Amino acid sequence: MQVSVITPTIRPEGLDIVRKALKKQTFRDFEWIIGSSFDSGIPEATWIHDDFTGGFWSLNRIYNALFESAKGDIIVSWQDYIHAGPDALQKFVQNLETEGPNTIISAVGDHYAELNKYGKPMIKVWSDPRKTTEHGSFYQCNFPDIEWNLCATHKKTHTDIGGFCEKLDHTGYGMDGYQVNERLNDTGCKFFLDQSLESMTLRHNRDSYDGEDNWNKNNNLHNGGYEQVRKELKLSGNWPVIRSHSHKNKNTQ
Repeated sequence: MQVSVITPTIRPEGLDIVRKALKKQTFRDFEWIIGSSFDSGIPEATWIHDDFTGGFWSLNRIYNALFESAKGDIIVSWQDYIHAGPDALQKFVQNLETEGPNTIISAVGDHYAELNKYGKPMIKVWSDPRKTTEHGSFYQCNFPDIEWNLCATHKKTHTDIGGFCEKLDHTGYGMDGYQVNERLNDTGCKFFLDQSLESMTLRHNRDSYDGEDNWNKNNNLHNGGYEQVRKELKLSGNWPVIRSHSHKNKNTQ
């Protein structure tokens, strides 16, 4: 198995768009692993039961469980409600093979209001500010430019830094991928954007997190909470590597 596509989700309705895109991929040597509290009911995907309790959410914990369960050397994080073209996996594989280890590559992409009859997003409602014509279609970027909604890295790159910081699940919403990127940056990781690899995200709300107001209220990691976690990790000697997780491997259902 060369590639593992991992999808953490709390929204079953957001999986169909991913499923359709994956079925059309020209690169076929991949597995799809879904991490969720519900059984996805998708026969071609492996389900990892997200039964974590406590905290604001479980995104960092289920990401670690998905990485630990993945069989592929290359991990593609492909989140719900996202469409991408049939060459997406092929481009990720080719770029990672060219750039070598300790590399992470992110797609770019806009948000759309609805799907057309072919299942492709249409009516753009938000434009990705990372898009630029200054550097060509593929270029090295800064670590904050990497988005985990659709990105790829070698599994070893993730495991070498100890994975996602699960403390963030108990601190607030957000900053999950950013924290991984920052620690990777401190190990000398290279970051790239591939503007020829475009994601198309179907707009969705945050009702699963008890509404937009609750999300904003508990998104305190952007207002000093993240800096406090980072400070604690550095003082404890756990930066950039987090040496242990708070869980064992989750059972595959």
